[in-house]
Amino acid sequence: MRVIITYIATFTAILFITLSYLFQNYSVLILTIEVILLPSIYIIGNYYIESLLERKYRQELDFISKKADELNEKYNKQRFLNLELRLSKKNGKKTI
Repeated sequence: MRVIITYIATFTAILFITLSYLFQNYSVLILTIEVILLPSIYIIGNYYIESLLERKYRQELDFISKKADELNEKYNKQRFLNLELRLSKKNGKKTI
């Protein structure tokens, strides 16, 4: 994604340099607009990339939390069954 932003910024720079060469009377104005526009492209692109990374990070954290809860639930079931089995052996009852 960062590559796309770099391509857009590079294309914009080439376009504005070409325009300033073609319209030499307005070259200062064109280059001023370019100087304002290029950082904006990078800033907006970085915010977009950060939001994508944050969304992906949250999805991964949700997945890990879900798996941890499932493992915890499985562990608690096994623990309860072991406790039940020990108590039944202690009392002399047959289970299952």
